[in-house]
Amino acid sequence: MQSKPVLDKSPEVIFLGYNAHEDWEYCGVDKSRFYDGNSDFYADGGMRRMSWTVWSKLHGAMQWADCTRPMKDGNFVFMNAVYFGSSDISRLKVLSDGVEAIDECLRLTNQVVTQIFCPKIVICLSVNEVFDPLARKCEFREIETLHPINGTQYVSSKAVKRAWWGSCRVIGIPYPSQAISYDDLGSIALFIKQELTRE
Repeated sequence: MQSKPVLDKSPEVIFLGYNAHEDWEYCGVDKSRFYDGNSDFYADGGMRRMSWTVWSKLHGAMQWADCTRPMKDGNFVFMNAVYFGSSDISRLKVLSDGVEAIDECLRLTNQVVTQIFCPKIVICLSVNEVFDPLARKCEFREIETLHPINGTQYVSSKAVKRAWWGSCRVIGIPYPSQAISYDDLGSIALFIKQELTRE
């Protein structure tokens, strides 16, 4: 967990990354990390998270779209689909038993999302590394690939994916830390806002 879990209600949103990109290799997390989240995420009164590019770029785009409520504490869970940290994704995949560990994490993530949290929507913070593997493992339904359009009719050069994961909607967006234009991020933020208001 990056954030503390929302346990008194179903969170509005789960922001789902791949794994923790941390300085130590293949380090599992304990139950205090589940209940307390990543202490760095809450440092400086919660402002340290704004130094995380994956969070700050998405937050800035959502702020531009006038839709930051889902990113306020108590409305979201920010977690990873794979529970082992590594300096980058490829290093975890090549470890002995790495593929099996990743597969088991995806199975457990499916249970956590669909049976415990039951959010309104899941936002996968990578199409290739998060949405697509989960779609295969968890049998997403009605998968669509779209290029969001912002209010000025700009068509995003970056594709997103949308599907159903059990009873909740799931969206796959490009990894926010990558090189991505403000126009593309804005279009994606408006798309997320639209999806949050869909019934």
